[in-house]
Amino acid sequence: MKKIILLILILNINSTFSQNYVANLNLMSSQNYFEGKNLYCKSENSESIRLFNLGIETLYLNRSLDKKYLKITSKVFFDAYKKDTTFCDALFFTGYTLRLLGDKNALRLYIAADSSYNKSLEFKTNLAAECLRYGNEKTVKIARKKYTEIIKLFPENPEGYYGFAITSPILGDHEKGLENINIAIEKYKNVNQKLKDDVIFLQAILLSMNNKHNEALENFDKVYSSYKKDFNFKVYYSLSLLKVSEEKKDEKMKKKALGIYEKIKEKDQIPKEIKDQLVFSS
Repeated sequence: MKKIILLILILNINSTFSQNYVANLNLMSSQNYFEGKNLYCKSENSESIRLFNLGIETLYLNRSLDKKYLKITSKVFFDAYKKDTTFCDALFFTGYTLRLLGDKNALRLYIAADSSYNKSLEFKTNLAAECLRYGNEKTVKIARKKYTEIIKLFPENPEGYYGFAITSPILGDHEKGLENINIAIEKYKNVNQKLKDDVIFLQAILLSMNNKHNEALENFDKVYSSYKKDFNFKVYYSLSLLKVSEEKKDEKMKKKALGIYEKIKEKDQIPKEIKDQLVFSS
């Protein structure tokens, strides 16, 4: 069940050419980086630089992400790295291109790039996102480590806090998860970033997990149209509705909670500690 929760939540993590949720100052920096500018490990090898620039050019020309050309591009980036093994950016872009191909070796390349230079926001966010795609406890722990490093290195950037919160459902530290999603939301607001539904949804899940059901309902209602068919939404929305209905002795709300619950097809996948609370008898 924990894995299901995590996998659904992380579908919204964006690790394309720029992160959706970064402070405005870092957004421009990230965009420049994916254009081959502001590199971290500048090479002095002319052939390595030539190959790297060729890789950047072909990557941008391949807007349709044609796999044939992505394979060629990944080889070009790796050849640039082989010409200069201190060129961590070529290593990262090899991993990035492999990730676009769905190649499992992307994770290995991301880890190598982050090990070569451990202060890059792009390296850490993409490595963490790739770890989350695997959805097992080992890779989630690596992702948590990377998000913690982002918090320390870039304390004003919301990404680290958001990522920390994303990993909380599977690692079980729900209180810390709620604390971090709240910090992330404040950081987004500080740079006038509009909150997207996945952030509000994650906060709702963590509020429900922390028995803050009245607050959770406010968030669930905000994202109802986006997530009403989602497994986790139905589980935790029905739970919060039920708990608030019991508190307020509101039979209409209780009936609504039951209606949401009955729409859950995978009831056998609801964790026991939650299922035991979803009792609708009078």
